[in-house]
Amino acid sequence: MKILKYMITMFTVAILFVVTSESSASVSMTLPQYVNEILLNNHSLRAGVKNIEAGYFSVLSAVGYQRPSTSGTFTGSYTTKQSSGNQSQENVFAGNIGLRLTQRIDINGSYRLDERQNILGYEVSRANFDNTVNTLIASAEETWWSAVLARENMKLQREILLQRSENHRVTVEKYNQELVPRLDIVRSEAQVVEAETLVKSAETTYLNLIAELSLMAGGLDVEPIDEELKVPEFDVALNFEDAVQFRPDMRAARLNLERAKTVKKLTAKGLAPTLDFAFQFTPWSDPESYATPNNQQLGGSLVFTVPISDGNTTKYKVFNADRLIQAAEANLDALREQTRRDITVAMNNWRNASASEQDRRRQVERSEEELRITELMYGEGMGAQIDLINAQTAYQSVRTEYLNSVKNMYVALVAMRKAIGDYSPNEDGSWKEAVKLYGKGKGKPVLGELGMKKLRNNIRNRINTKQ
Repeated sequence: MKILKYMITMFTVAILFVVTSESSASVSMTLPQYVNEILLNNHSLRAGVKNIEAGYFSVLSAVGYQRPSTSGTFTGSYTTKQSSGNQSQENVFAGNIGLRLTQRIDINGSYRLDERQNILGYEVSRANFDNTVNTLIASAEETWWSAVLARENMKLQREILLQRSENHRVTVEKYNQELVPRLDIVRSEAQVVEAETLVKSAETTYLNLIAELSLMAGGLDVEPIDEELKVPEFDVALNFEDAVQFRPDMRAARLNLERAKTVKKLTAKGLAPTLDFAFQFTPWSDPESYATPNNQQLGGSLVFTVPISDGNTTKYKVFNADRLIQAAEANLDALREQTRRDITVAMNNWRNASASEQDRRRQVERSEEELRITELMYGEGMGAQIDLINAQTAYQSVRTEYLNSVKNMYVALVAMRKAIGDYSPNEDGSWKEAVKLYGKGKGKPVLGELGMKKLRNNIRNRINTKQ
């Protein structure tokens, strides 16, 4: 008997020691602090920001050919000329320095279309990045609440273990007093072993979720702060049209469709005539006529080119661009329906989880009362052990189901915010309300955000100028 009590005590102490050690190595924080940590230190977001910045400079370089280009040249030669009659030798040097300026004159409007399609390509990548932010923060919050509920479940399983250990102690005392058969001891021991297994499983689930939280926070070991668990309230303003307008993947799809139409217009100009202008000046030449234009002379040229045939290249490129437009239109329609589906499913899940939480809460209250009475009767010798085991099993089941219903409420709220794009930045780079709740309203810079706004403003100004 003493050995059994000692083993149970040591097992409990060992559990507490392990959890305390894990906790001491982690940083406890609130959900707003955690999400802000992700926005600051998540490596995937950091890479995404740099890719967006690279895309901005790629746009500037892609349209560089539209601006005038200049070049400087130096040409020189040295020869030895020998006369055969008097064996005389003459050294001859010739060279020149030239400056050249060239520019293709946009007579068919392709420059404007090319710049616009490059800018729209940048905007598509930025909207896709915003969608990544929306997905990542939604995943982070869902994992957060899963970890919080996993910790509550771990506490529940430990309480059940202590409860069953105490019941086993009572059963052993009764057996020693010859009040119960040996079978009751076997059953109670099995209940203790089962509870120990459930504790270990709950701890493993919790630690795995903590590892996921750490990964999304850039490797920082974090855990949710231990505070009172509250049942969430519905605080999401659902509006399908707003979701279609502001959800980042929908914005990316609209921009991609606009870009496909622009590319088709640009492609159709494949056989349009071109006009190239060149200006050249020779500041020095020896002899004077060694270069064209000659020494200290200016020269200019205009080359007007009318393509006749390109082997149907333009024709089939236009066909290709037209099919891409049709694909972009179909993708936009698919995303619209997906948005409708996501909002509907999230709302249905919320209603189901909310109703389940209310039902499970009442079941927990009844199960607690039933277990209390059953334990009292068993302790007084007026109840059977099988009744106690059944009451404990039912209590464990309804408590676990209650925690799952609360978790499902949080998950449904996260899904709704994700469905309307509430975790992503606005198109102008500002943050929406869901992210402001995590400290963004206090003016904290987040992960190159200021630089991102500057790039976005520059690109937007270029778009508006070209329209």
